[in-house]
Amino acid sequence: MKKAIQQVTPSVAVRNNSKKLKRSPASPKAVQKKLEANFDLHPGLRDRIIAEMDRSKIPEDRRLQYLSMLTGRAIQTARRWIDEEKAGLPDLLSFARLCFRFDSDANWMLGLTQSRFPLPKLQGLAVALNHAVGDGSSDWFNQIAAQIEEQAGDCEVRYMLGDDMEPRIKNGAAMWVDTSITEIQTNGVYLLEYQKRILVRQVEIRIGEGLVLSCENVRYKPTSIKDANAAKKVGLRVIGRIKLSIITEKF
Repeated sequence: MKKAIQQVTPSVAVRNNSKKLKRSPASPKAVQKKLEANFDLHPGLRDRIIAEMDRSKIPEDRRLQYLSMLTGRAIQTARRWIDEEKAGLPDLLSFARLCFRFDSDANWMLGLTQSRFPLPKLQGLAVALNHAVGDGSSDWFNQIAAQIEEQAGDCEVRYMLGDDMEPRIKNGAAMWVDTSITEIQTNGVYLLEYQKRILVRQVEIRIGEGLVLSCENVRYKPTSIKDANAAKKVGLRVIGRIKLSIITEKF
């Protein structure tokens, strides 16, 4: 009898210990992968950003500069959004600006839906103005938005990158650019490209000096160029003329 008890006891002990074993919780990465597997984001944000730039006829070698100027983020940051191997997601403000520029709702941009819906026409203007002056619900605010829409409705919205034009145009300020103007024929503030860099400059046509490109910021010296043809020869390209801008604080 004692032997029988001794033989049974070990098996009972094993059975009892098995009840104490607990399944270890899934790691956060495993949970994230499982959630991502439930979404079929094709084409996703990366592909649609590229497709929209193609539709806007943005050359492939200028995509990064374009995204950087559009969102006010560094080129290295924008590069991650369209990385071929493992594309990253932009921050919310940059994503909102991408949606506004490409006139697309967030669901479509992310690849969550196949139906694309345009944004309300004044919504993007309200976002930019709201960033500058606060609550956009008042009547006077809507009137300002309507005036901007009337004066610059056909322009592209870009964002100032850098302090070159401070205090007139601050870093991060929204700018409405008339991209139909690709040559300097009158004085004004222009959006320029030089050696793959995006610049904003006040351009003046001076007798005896030619074209004088200057910054509002006194830290930077003006540059003189003989004429428009000389500007083209050195690789200076006119993206457009800035019709108006909204002064904002740096983000």
